[in-house]
Amino acid sequence: MENLKCNISVPFGTSREAEIAYQSLNVDKEPRKGEVTKELSFTDNVLTVVFTASQARLLRVAVNSFMDHLNLVVQTIERFGPPVVDNT
Repeated sequence: MENLKCNISVPFGTSREAEIAYQSLNVDKEPRKGEVTKELSFTDNVLTVVFTASQARLLRVAVNSFMDHLNLVVQTIERFGPPVVDNT
């Protein structure tokens, strides 16, 4: 059976916000090594994640978990305001 894939693109207000989300979410590894993979990247202000899984149930759990973490990151960015750019 061929692996299942899910591609998600999340636009942010700025490229710095996308980078913060990337750095925050990239540290979480998938618990079932080999059965689910997650590849994150960002370009400009868009965070992209590609999930690959051997079973639909595993893909669903991984995507749901990611969305919960993404929601927390977005709420944190909104709560503390846009990131300050240090030009010194």
